[in-house]
Amino acid sequence: MQKRVNFVVTDLDNTIWDWLSMWHMSFEPYLTRISKEFGIDKTKLKTDFKNLHQKYGTTESSFIIDELSELSDEHRDKMFKEEDGEKSIMHEYYSNKKNNLLLYKDTLKTLSAIKNSGAMIIGFTESHSFYTKYRLKTLNMDGLFDCIYAPVDSEVPESVRKFYPAGHWEPQKTQFRYLSRGVNKPDAEILEIILKDFNAKKENSIYIGDKLDRDVFMANKAGITSIYAQYGDKTVGAEYDLLKEVTHWSEEDVQREIKFKEDFKGKKISANLTLETSLKELLNVFEFYPLDRSRKNDDTKSTVEIWKKTIDVQQHFNDLELRIRNYALTLFTAIVAGIGLLEKEKIQLNFGGFHLPASAVLSFTGMLTLVAFWYMDRFWYHKLLLGAVKQGQFIETINAGTLPELGLTTSIGKASPQSISFGKRKWIIHSSNKYWIFYGLLFTPLMILTFALFFGHSTSHSNLDSKVKEDKLLNHKTLQQSTSQNTKNSTPIAKDSINQVRR
Repeated sequence: MQKRVNFVVTDLDNTIWDWLSMWHMSFEPYLTRISKEFGIDKTKLKTDFKNLHQKYGTTESSFIIDELSELSDEHRDKMFKEEDGEKSIMHEYYSNKKNNLLLYKDTLKTLSAIKNSGAMIIGFTESHSFYTKYRLKTLNMDGLFDCIYAPVDSEVPESVRKFYPAGHWEPQKTQFRYLSRGVNKPDAEILEIILKDFNAKKENSIYIGDKLDRDVFMANKAGITSIYAQYGDKTVGAEYDLLKEVTHWSEEDVQREIKFKEDFKGKKISANLTLETSLKELLNVFEFYPLDRSRKNDDTKSTVEIWKKTIDVQQHFNDLELRIRNYALTLFTAIVAGIGLLEKEKIQLNFGGFHLPASAVLSFTGMLTLVAFWYMDRFWYHKLLLGAVKQGQFIETINAGTLPELGLTTSIGKASPQSISFGKRKWIIHSSNKYWIFYGLLFTPLMILTFALFFGHSTSHSNLDSKVKEDKLLNHKTLQQSTSQNTKNSTPIAKDSINQVRR
């Protein structure tokens, strides 16, 4: 009698599709061309790639060429140029990844048969979610999996050239749930969580994977029927050797693997079933039947409520930011009016004998206050808003397959960027940059006013002082001339007076 199964959890890389062959047939030519065309030693280049892969936690981050220390800026530019009808290095790399991504024999037919039976199919992978979504869409498998559990992605630098719009690789039917980067096989707790999420029973579940010491061991530890996909287990040959040379595994990962093997040295890890050629062998052993998904409806209500609360938080912080900017605009208007009044009254402030125009002091104070508003807006509430937005996007992304209506955060995110063009140059301005323009339009006039008022009044006072000095000097000269003339006129009179007295 066949064992009845309604819940299938499966590894993806080297179990559903041949990941190792795809990786090797794209990376090896990529590595060789870079080394040959730019005259870079392969050993040094491998070390460079290994450091890059470790930084981003995946061997699939090879396209982040700006962080390869062996490449010059000239090399990086040439990697995108096509010459003599030959594909550029980057074009060839991407093409090889796509063209060599292949499913194992009978995989699509087998999964379709299981899906049609009503059983649930769940994917679980240690590959970053972006690359998994790319493979899912490239192989036209969106919807075949009910849900996929994958680690969150590493942030890709803005310098990386993107050839598809944001969200292009997002699945429309398959739901994604994200695991922290610290979660690794063979942690059996992951399978416990997956079963709990869908109210599945262990006795009616199976787990499929291509590694005895990771996949099969994990399933056995969790008490789930373990299926060993032997056809995908490749640990010898040129493909695997190159992978080890540029692995993303850190020293901590290597030590963990060594410890695991030492702990189980001499112990045999056996699967409940071994698939020698393909997934098709499952159909001869198991009877697949529908999973009761009634609990999922209750989960949907909870998800919607959580999403609504997240949207409320977004609106709260967005409202706070708008209020701050309104206050800043009101302050700017009041300061400009105050400057006009002070200029009209010609009010001066005396600081230890140094005269300053009150209007310049007010303008400078306004600048400092605007900086305070900007800081509170940018580094306080805007960061909280971004956190709420990311949470909203997370909820919408993982429920895109089952609740496509939850898309407000994503839709606003797509509509928010503004495009500005000057001739052939084009800039995309995102929400995180728009406040620079807003505060810049307020801060710049005040800065110009501050300098103009300060130096303008300084020049005016300097001219006035010079004028006063000139007037004093002129008056002094006039007085001297007058005194001299009076002296001359008084001398004869004095002589006449003396003569008269003598007579």
